[in-house]
Amino acid sequence: MANWAEQVRELIAARRSDEVWRMLRRAAPKDPTAALELGHLMLQVSWADTQVAVAGDTPEAEHWLRRAVTGRPDDVRAIILLATLLSVQCDRIRDLTAHLRHSKRWDADGTRRAEEAARLYGAALRLDPLSDAAASGLALLSSKQGGGEADEPALTGRFDCFVLEVELIVSNNGETVPRLVVLRDVDQVHRFGACGWHVVAKAVACRYQGGILVARHRESRLSGKSLGRVVDDWQAGRVPTSEGCPLPIGHPVRHKGRILSYGVNGSWMADG
Repeated sequence: MANWAEQVRELIAARRSDEVWRMLRRAAPKDPTAALELGHLMLQVSWADTQVAVAGDTPEAEHWLRRAVTGRPDDVRAIILLATLLSVQCDRIRDLTAHLRHSKRWDADGTRRAEEAARLYGAALRLDPLSDAAASGLALLSSKQGGGEADEPALTGRFDCFVLEVELIVSNNGETVPRLVVLRDVDQVHRFGACGWHVVAKAVACRYQGGILVARHRESRLSGKSLGRVVDDWQAGRVPTSEGCPLPIGHPVRHKGRILSYGVNGSWMADG
């Protein structure tokens, strides 16, 4: 394994987020595996690095995931993550154009991204016909492009995961906007705590086991516990009932009656 990977794990454990980003950005241009790790991390923790840009610039997460797919064309995980990001961007474009009088350029961009995402999901299924993440992601994308709600069969509902309900501070007056983040396991919760936004006002981790909500974890500020530590303590006090099946990377989930994409979810607009 590349030396950078072990160093990144150590830096995340030490919650030295600035060094994590620097390490990955140094390694990513020459190593498609590092590019995949960097794009994946951005998809998990960063709104700004994943959203489509008004100026037409490529979001950084998209840049690195494209680099990963180019360097690892048969890597199903890289393909699914890029398809997931493009699908999420389609949601944001639809949200944006709802507030615009002239949306032709954005509509064309959304169509282009949706078509590419569908091709990528298809490529992932050819490489791995049993991929739940690719099949569910494609079904979700297709239902949204059809203008309706996603069909229930698109989600298997049998996986363990976390949904983080996050409030981001967006003004000096303390105004906040909500974001929802889908993560697959405790390790990703720790990564969010170490490398996520510095403007998080509060975060609640909703724990799902077998698709059923079993706990809600809140950061313990008085005792100085991080959200990841609170989750660890809860898990340590539980008697294991069965071997869980973590959410496949890129798989959407249902939370409070709403279907969410893997990674960061949220409206384009500040009130979303």
